[in-house]
Amino acid sequence: MLRLLVLRGSTRKNSQIRRKSSSSNIRNTYIEYFVENHGHKHIKSSSVVPLCDPTVPFVNAGMNQFKGVFLGVVDAPCPRAVNSQKCVRVGGKHNDLDLVGMDGHHHTFFEMLGNWSFGDYYKKEACQMAWDLLLGPYRLKPDNLLVTYFAGDAVIGLEEDKECRDIWKQIGVPSSRIKAHGARDNFWEMGPTGPCGPCTEIHYVHPDGSLTEIWNIVFIQCNREADGKVVGLRKQHVDTGMGLERMAALLQGVPSNYDTDLFRPILDAIHKNSNGVSAYSGNYNADATLDQAYRRLADHARMISVCLADGVFPSTSLNLKQIMRKSFKISTDVFQNPNLLSILYNEVRNTLGDTYPELALREKEAKLVIDHEREGYAKLRTSLRKKWKDLVQFYPEVADLKDVEIAGFTLGYREFKETMAKLKSKIIPGDLVFKLYDTHGFQEDVIQRVAHVNNLEIDKQGFWKHLSDHRSRHKTAFKERASDRGSLFDNAIDKLNKIGIYKTDDSPKYDIRQIKDQITCENVDTKLVAILNEDCEWIDFSEPSENQPYYLTTESTNFYCEEGGQIADRGLAYFSEDIGFKIESVFKIRDIVFHKGYFVLNRNNENSLSETSFYINKGQNVTLEVDNERRLNIMRNHTAVHLLNAAVRQVLRNSVICQIGSKVTDKGLSLSLSVYGDKLSQDVIMEVQHLIRDSIKANAPIVSQVLNSAQLSAQLSSVLMVPGETYPESGIRLVSTARPLISRELCCGTHVPATGALGELCVTQVKGAGSNSPTLHALTGDAAAQARELFCRAHKLAEVIDLAEPARVKEEVSAIKRELSELTGAGGAPCGEYADCLALLVNLTKRASTNNNDVALQAMAQAEIVEACEEAQRSGRRFAVHFLRCSYLMHSDGVRAAVAAARPLPALLLGCAGGTVVAAARVPQKMVTPSFTAEKWLSCLLPIFKASLLPYDSGRSAITHAEMSDTKVSLINCEQLVQDAMRVAIKYAQAHYRHTEDDAETRGKDRHKHQERA
Repeated sequence: MLRLLVLRGSTRKNSQIRRKSSSSNIRNTYIEYFVENHGHKHIKSSSVVPLCDPTVPFVNAGMNQFKGVFLGVVDAPCPRAVNSQKCVRVGGKHNDLDLVGMDGHHHTFFEMLGNWSFGDYYKKEACQMAWDLLLGPYRLKPDNLLVTYFAGDAVIGLEEDKECRDIWKQIGVPSSRIKAHGARDNFWEMGPTGPCGPCTEIHYVHPDGSLTEIWNIVFIQCNREADGKVVGLRKQHVDTGMGLERMAALLQGVPSNYDTDLFRPILDAIHKNSNGVSAYSGNYNADATLDQAYRRLADHARMISVCLADGVFPSTSLNLKQIMRKSFKISTDVFQNPNLLSILYNEVRNTLGDTYPELALREKEAKLVIDHEREGYAKLRTSLRKKWKDLVQFYPEVADLKDVEIAGFTLGYREFKETMAKLKSKIIPGDLVFKLYDTHGFQEDVIQRVAHVNNLEIDKQGFWKHLSDHRSRHKTAFKERASDRGSLFDNAIDKLNKIGIYKTDDSPKYDIRQIKDQITCENVDTKLVAILNEDCEWIDFSEPSENQPYYLTTESTNFYCEEGGQIADRGLAYFSEDIGFKIESVFKIRDIVFHKGYFVLNRNNENSLSETSFYINKGQNVTLEVDNERRLNIMRNHTAVHLLNAAVRQVLRNSVICQIGSKVTDKGLSLSLSVYGDKLSQDVIMEVQHLIRDSIKANAPIVSQVLNSAQLSAQLSSVLMVPGETYPESGIRLVSTARPLISRELCCGTHVPATGALGELCVTQVKGAGSNSPTLHALTGDAAAQARELFCRAHKLAEVIDLAEPARVKEEVSAIKRELSELTGAGGAPCGEYADCLALLVNLTKRASTNNNDVALQAMAQAEIVEACEEAQRSGRRFAVHFLRCSYLMHSDGVRAAVAAARPLPALLLGCAGGTVVAAARVPQKMVTPSFTAEKWLSCLLPIFKASLLPYDSGRSAITHAEMSDTKVSLINCEQLVQDAMRVAIKYAQAHYRHTEDDAETRGKDRHKHQERA
């Protein structure tokens, strides 16, 4: 494509351009022209984050959000569309970063005005509409315009676009103003792969003969495949692009984009807020370093502001982080004000906020991020100084890179030199380039500079392939393909493709059945389509061996492979009652799911195994059964990740929160965040936990919707996504949780049908709680309930600590700590209830008494019971109902002995030792009546504890002495259960013991009357 030459001079007076126009007016005129005159629908600009495209780091063209439409994957939102799209060109095929500031028209951020036809109008209408807008509302003269078209390309396999040439002639463009150019200028591609096609460009010809490309009209009729081939699309589309900045410079009559109303306020703000720096002069000479710095900072401020407003985070975007650091460096070193970037955000908001309101809506969050990154950059510069001196001593050429400020540069450069020394190659291989980029944080321009100072070339194709694979591959598949079997898996998939199998239907992994509280995964009956042995060799049939792993592929599967932070399922595959396959891992490569495991044979049925059914073969029926209990724990934990994410955001309302990643297993879960602003604290964790428990109690329904990219775009503002993650054009799953804790996240994982299925949740640990990058660890279900049991156990111990023997306390404290450690693992610093519990245990160890033993405890128990009986009599009651407080420190046998002893009045006593409830009732013989016996009194408690009476031995009578069986209860609910039991016991005694007193009084009166008659 032809590039604009900067026109010298402070202004450009052009007699052909009679009016100036604001950038806002130019943008609005374009949109109104296509909406009102040609029936287009105005589509809002998408975020600069590519939602469904892993091939580009940012949206770099207006057509990105419609890529799925061009490929025929999703339906078009309308036949005709128009918009102004925010675009960022940093990294990838279109990377303008190195040129920014050096000329007047290259930018990292720009606006692309565009109109589209999705299988509607084509070349003739597109060219005519463009020509009419330029000559009509924009009032350009045809004599000042020149058009180019595609001259054809033998390598691509496309001929000259004579149709386009002839259309321009019919419109009235002279042949002298129609030029043919090759693929470099007139074949448009958005990236290494994807929709593409020949294009025609409209250029403005200045009086000095220089050209400004003002409109590019692309005829999307092809797709560039991963292997480099260009193939035709089913439908033909139109994609046009007009750079707003260039058009503004042209219509406003100024020499460069930086002189338009889009940049001048920013340049003026830089000068106003700098120290001792002269104003911007518009100088483009090679030595005009100050003006270059002005232009770079103005450009970068726009790009950074728009990215932050669109939810891009420097913690997940290396490109954004590096450009922010470049901007901080310019602000500090050139303009002597490290706070400039935050000030310039205001100017960007003022110039673009009316069109892109997110700049105002997210201003507070954006400035929090800017401030945090500025502080981090200052610390980085301090730490890098010494490392640079050491590195230059070993590698003098690195002195040319002294302006590079990357935390991992020293280590990465050493690895680069050592690796290249071994390879003895003049080309840096793609895998090494990717490692410098991904592991050590080298930006692409830095890698290019490293190559330059070492006189090396870069395998860019290899790097882009690694980058694309990395974004679409999960860990297990990566490990399998990283081995020497990688190409063998590809060969096996190629073989499946040849017989018409291109993907495994894994949609049954979402099929779950719930009957009351029972949640189960449905089994799947399917067919075996491929068997690979340990060496990934294709096997059509085989006698199964238990001693080596195999890889099985089926037509469909209900097994979840490792994706989205969730581990893979495990389970069994059944070929017959004698042949099974234990599945230990599941992974996906190129849409084919592989089940890795070992055969399990029923050796007890030798007759069956000796027959031909012992063999397995391709095409055989197989039943897949997921380990249901393990999957249920995984689903609980994945749902908990969403609730945890939502709760943290709700509590930390004044912070900016970015999800970095998550890990979901059957044992627990973790959530990694970037937090800008208020950090996590003990109080925050407790409030977060409380919100989630409220949601669990509410049993809020969880709903999954399957959307395509067009449907998702309509509700994107209310949906939470992982920054940097890309999603498919169709089949996108939106998982929503209802009130009281609303969550809406894009997620491919498996979830429980309602929050109540979690049962319980406990946040146990946080790694880096006070840092910018904390990781929270939590438990759900039975594991969380066990943890809370242990917390309660510690509190019960605290209630009787003054009565406890030190050795007994130490034993109990050690047991609680050990069991908690086994449950929670070592993921970070204890937090929440776990931290409180550990602090309590330390305190209990210090407070423990030094002179109590089991005999003393028995004595204390007896004294406590005597006191309870005496207190009952003092209060006018003729019976006692009491819970033995010191029982928490005793063994159940000791508690039973204490509560079962005879008392002078009816007594029902309870105790709890290690989570075991013990209860006994004694009623003196003289106070027994048909309705008030020890057995009947104690029986009223049995339903509460779901217990039974102990059998009676020859030494006691059920009328006077009854004991309840030892009953295990949750310490969390123990206190409530005991209170309920005591309330029932008191009511029963009040009702029936009163009858005893009345009977005695009646018997006394009868005896008195009998004596009088005598």
